[in-house]
Amino acid sequence: MPRTVPAVATESPGYYITAALWMAQVAAIANFSIGSGANGVPRFRGYQTSVQALSDNTWTPLNLDTETLDSDNGHSTSTNTSRYVVQVAGTYSIVGHAAFAANATGNRAARINVNGTAIPGSFVKTLAATASHSSAIATHAQAVLAVGDYVEVLGLHTAGAALNTSAATDVASALGVFWIAG
Repeated sequence: MPRTVPAVATESPGYYITAALWMAQVAAIANFSIGSGANGVPRFRGYQTSVQALSDNTWTPLNLDTETLDSDNGHSTSTNTSRYVVQVAGTYSIVGHAAFAANATGNRAARINVNGTAIPGSFVKTLAATASHSSAIATHAQAVLAVGDYVEVLGLHTAGAALNTSAATDVASALGVFWIAG
């Protein structure tokens, strides 16, 4: 069930805000701003612990099989695992990481999509690392999102053949989605 951002207590001139109304609204805003669990601002972070094969030169949504946090249950580890589905409308800060297995051929790239469309300015690309070292590339964007919109991080490589992602403890594909304003 989607949540909404609490409103600040207001009243028309000549009328008074009751203590009960003021306390209820102040408490709701405080819980939303600094609360924990589903009482705080919406936040999500998920990452890969299992490798994923990526076809050559094809943008691929990265599956996230593990969650560090998911305040509003916007992510599933069993269905559409690449997606975080927005539960509270607002402006979000989005961080995506695409991690690749060791391979010295071609380029590596990452971008962030909303509802299957790339966020302008979220595309980043670099050369491959080395044949003996995995590598990762990070991207960041802000987006105004509605309830039901979904966010994904995508990876791309030009190694010439299928290449696995890296799912190591310190080099893994990941997605973070954090509410910053209404």
